[in-house]
Amino acid sequence: MAHGGKILVESLNAHGVRRVSCVAGESYLPVLDALLDYPDIEVITCRQESGASFMADGWGNLNDGAPGVAFVTRGPGACNASIGLHTAMQASTPVILFVGLINTKDRGREAFQEFDLEQMFGSLSKWAAVIDKAEDIPEMVAKAFHVAGSGRPGPVVLGLPEDILFPDVSGVQQVTPLEVSEIAPKADDVAAIQEALQGAEKPIVLVGGSLWGDEDCRALENLAKNSNLPVVTSFRRQDIFNHKHECYGGELGTGPNPKLVERMGQADLVLILNARVNEITTQSYAIVQGGDQKIVHVHPSSSVFGKGCKADIEIESQIAPMAKALADMKIDGGKWEVWCQEARRDYEEWSGIDKTQEQNWDGADVTQIFGELRELLPEDAIITGDAGNFSGWVQRYLHYGRPGRLLAPVSGAMGYAVPSAVGAAIARPDKTVVGFCGDGGFMMTGQELATAAHHGAKPIILVFNNSVFGTIRMHQEREYPGRHSGTDLTNPDFVKLGESYGAFAARVEKAADFKNAWDEALKSGKAALIEIVMDPRQSTTRSEP
Repeated sequence: MAHGGKILVESLNAHGVRRVSCVAGESYLPVLDALLDYPDIEVITCRQESGASFMADGWGNLNDGAPGVAFVTRGPGACNASIGLHTAMQASTPVILFVGLINTKDRGREAFQEFDLEQMFGSLSKWAAVIDKAEDIPEMVAKAFHVAGSGRPGPVVLGLPEDILFPDVSGVQQVTPLEVSEIAPKADDVAAIQEALQGAEKPIVLVGGSLWGDEDCRALENLAKNSNLPVVTSFRRQDIFNHKHECYGGELGTGPNPKLVERMGQADLVLILNARVNEITTQSYAIVQGGDQKIVHVHPSSSVFGKGCKADIEIESQIAPMAKALADMKIDGGKWEVWCQEARRDYEEWSGIDKTQEQNWDGADVTQIFGELRELLPEDAIITGDAGNFSGWVQRYLHYGRPGRLLAPVSGAMGYAVPSAVGAAIARPDKTVVGFCGDGGFMMTGQELATAAHHGAKPIILVFNNSVFGTIRMHQEREYPGRHSGTDLTNPDFVKLGESYGAFAARVEKAADFKNAWDEALKSGKAALIEIVMDPRQSTTRSEP
C-alpha cells in the first residue's frame, strides 16, 4: 500500500528526476512527504512560484532534453507559476509543472482556490490535464515526460486533486518511461539542402531553438568552417555558435547590428535550423520574407511552418540528426568566401570595445564593464539574462559558445535572471554562474537569493540600477518626449539588501571599480550581488552622454 503522493514520486524517480523546485502547499502534502524517502531527488524550496517555474525552465535548458520539474499549489500558486510556463512555451523548453488541486467532489462549486487548470494552461502548454485516479498516475506521468520532450519540446501541466494523493492504494504498477522517437531527415531532405546551398551566391544560416547538444554545435561549426557559411543566431540563442569562430556573423535580437539586418535582406538563401521565425528575430517580420530569397526551414514540429515566413523547403527534423547529416555534407563555399568574411568583419566591428574610451556618464560606463567581463568570464560560464534595456549589452558584447551556456527568456519575461541563476548554480556548482538583471527585474524575483543561501548556491547577480523601467522609458521618449509616466522607481539599498540575504554585496559607481568587486565576489565563497549604478541616459549600447 502507498498513498498517491508516493506513487507519483516513484514515477519521477523512474524517469530519472534528481531535482525539483517548489513552493510548498497543503494541496500536495503527500508528495512532500514521499520526497523524504527519495534523498536522491533534491527539493529546492523557492520563495515564490514564478521563481520555481523559471528555475525549472533553466534546468530544462541545461538537462540535455530531460524536463525541468516544479510543484506548486492550486489557484494563486498556479497563477504565479504561469509566467514560467509562458516562457517555456515560447522558448520550446521541456518543463513539467505539477499543481495541487481541490478535492474532485468539490469541483464546480468555486471552492477555496479553485480554478480550471486545463482552460488556464491550455494556450501556455503543450498539454494540460488533471489526474482523476491514483491508478493513472504512472501512465499520466510517463505521457507528460514524453509530450514535454517530443517533437517541438515544451511545457506540460498535470493537476493533482487532493483525493488522489492522500488515500493509500494498492496494486498500482509503474509504467516504463516512453522513449522519445527521433525525428530524422530523409535522404531527400539532406539532398535538397545541399542542392539549395550549391545554387546560392549569398547564403546565411540562421540557428535557434532548444536542445542543441554540444556535439550538434560542433558539427555546425565544422560545416560552417569547411563551407565558408556565415552563421547568425536567433534572439537569445547565442550559445549555439562560438562567437570566436571565423564564420560567426552576429545575433538577430533587440537592437541588432544594422549591417546584419541589411545583410539578411541581401542573402539569396536563408537556411533556418531549429529556430521559430519569431517577431524579434525577424525584426517584426520585416526580414526573411521569401520572394527572390530562397528559404529552407528545418524544425522538429511542422506546426511552426508558415507562421513567420513561407519557406520554399520545409523539413521536419530534430536538430541532433540534422546536425549529424550536415556535418557529412560536402559544399564548395569558395564563391561566397568574401561574403562570409564581410559578415565576420561586420560582427567584429559591432562588438568591439575600445577600453580607453570611457564615457562621462553619471554612474558606471556599462560598455567598459562589459569589456572587463569579456576577459573575466571563463569560457564555460553560465550566463542568465533578464528583460530590459541593459540586456542590449549582454547580447552585443559578451562572447558565447559551448561549453558555456546562455539562459534567457525568449518571451521577454522580467524576473527570469535571478531564479534561473540560482537554479543553474545548484545544478552546476562547479561553474561560474552570472545573472544579469535590471533593478526592475531584480525586484520581481530577487527574493530567490534566500533560496541560494538556503541551498548553498553561489551565483553572482549583477543588478544594473538606473531607477527606471528603462525599456518603457525609452519608448516613452520616442513616442511622447519629456512625458514620463509609470516608469520612475524607488529602490532599496541593494548592498544592504544583498547582505541581509547572507550574500556578498558591493556597489560599483565607476567602471574602474568593477574588477575589484568581481574578484571579491568570487573570493567570498557565497552568493554575490553587485549593484552597478547606471545613468538612465545610457539606455542603449549606442547612447552617448
